[in-house]
Amino acid sequence: MKTIIKLLITALVLHATWKAGTVYMRYWEFKEEVRQIAQFGVNQNDNDLRNNVYDSAKRRDIALDPGAISVKRQNQHIIIDANYIENVELVPRYYYPWEAKLHVDVLTLVLQEAK
Repeated sequence: MKTIIKLLITALVLHATWKAGTVYMRYWEFKEEVRQIAQFGVNQNDNDLRNNVYDSAKRRDIALDPGAISVKRQNQHIIIDANYIENVELVPRYYYPWEAKLHVDVLTLVLQEAK
């Protein structure tokens, strides 16, 4: 009986680790792509950047509200913030609402032609 309980607990821990790891990996990949969008989006306007971030979230099946995406430019920085809720299945049929807070601050340098 003790062995069955230990196996059940081990299975639950493995299940929670797998589900949480999958959600975090998707968040990390999304954050890296948003960083690239900001880094190479110097010549794009804020709406284009916002749309690119939304498209990236959509490709990863992340339920991101377009109104929750904030794009700011300060000096030579592009700052993108976005928040969304991801439900993580820790135990079968029990979901934990994890609030993902995305903050990307990229320094953009534009080289100018020599005259």
